[in-house]
Amino acid sequence: MDSNGLADPYVKLHLLPGASKSNKLRTKTLRNTRNPMWNETLTYHGLTDEDMQRKTLR
Repeated sequence: MDSNGLADPYVKLHLLPGASKSNKLRTKTLRNTRNPMWNETLTYHGLTDEDMQRKTLR
């Protein structure tokens, strides 16, 4: 947060277990806001139905 009380927030999404780059996504950074609203669709590529059953979104 800067001196005027605004921030540059973003959201990180991780699929666990797993530490590869393909399991990590990040939204765009919204500049100078205290009330962020994201309207984005983030897609994990290469996931099977079995992967989706075993992994947790954090």
